[in-house]
Amino acid sequence: MDRREELNSLKERLGSKGFELIVIYGRRRVGKTRLVLEAVKDSPHVYYLAVEGENLRHFRKSAERVFPEVKYSRENWEETLHALKDKVVVIDEFPNLIKENPGVLSVFQRVIDLDLSNSRTKLIILGSSVSMMTEKVLSYKSPLYGRRTGSMKLKPMGFFTLREFFPDTRWEELVEVYGLTDGIPFYITQIKLPFWEWLEKELLSPVSFFRDEVDFLLRYEFMEVGTYKRILEAIANGRTTPKEIRDFTGMRHSDLTPYLRNLMGAGFVVRGVPIGERKLEKGTLLHLRQFSCFLVPFHLP
Repeated sequence: MDRREELNSLKERLGSKGFELIVIYGRRRVGKTRLVLEAVKDSPHVYYLAVEGENLRHFRKSAERVFPEVKYSRENWEETLHALKDKVVVIDEFPNLIKENPGVLSVFQRVIDLDLSNSRTKLIILGSSVSMMTEKVLSYKSPLYGRRTGSMKLKPMGFFTLREFFPDTRWEELVEVYGLTDGIPFYITQIKLPFWEWLEKELLSPVSFFRDEVDFLLRYEFMEVGTYKRILEAIANGRTTPKEIRDFTGMRHSDLTPYLRNLMGAGFVVRGVPIGERKLEKGTLLHLRQFSCFLVPFHLP
């Protein structure tokens, strides 16, 4: 479904004769894991989903199930990765490794430089925290800078892909579906038709999946959830310029700017400029990517 180009590019990298460090990142539920697992399904591989603690122990157990020889290596990252030399290794939610031990980045740098760089190892790391992947993995300051051989920010699926999910639906209804889901595959699969009838029931349900989704995504990406949510509420209520957002939230300009920058970097908000206007504050409009109906009072049309 609309991932053929990304899948083919990833398979091409996996078929190379040299070392590959591939970084794939993008917001939660955009389809990173499914894409990678589809690409590696025909090759023996280790897939590990990082958790909040004891990742080395859990990783070794996952690796031993596929490559039993790993159990004879010393219990540290260097020796474990050496035992997986020339293999395909996928580490999902890599930011959890960094949270557990920030020094793991330097460890991976060392083992790549001294051991893996001249091998046929394929190391794929995935992350849903866009801010952490950008700052800790991809930035110039990262110990892994210059080691990656490829990177991909996986984006939401295009509007016309909805036709593959809902082949007999009116275009008007597809626009409404896309307005809610923003092309996120997991959200699309939750939708039932007729759209507005389903959405009314969903919002009234005490066990709705979407009810806490905004808070969940914000907590995953940011520390000060309350402030970020207040800014999103301002935009959802039609305050689309920085001045209007400041008036709504009571924040000062110097305080608001970094929050807006972080929201745009994480993909929650996009910037637009009216036709004919220069890129000045008065001409800048900020728009939510999605979920506006969960941030303002909801009314059926």
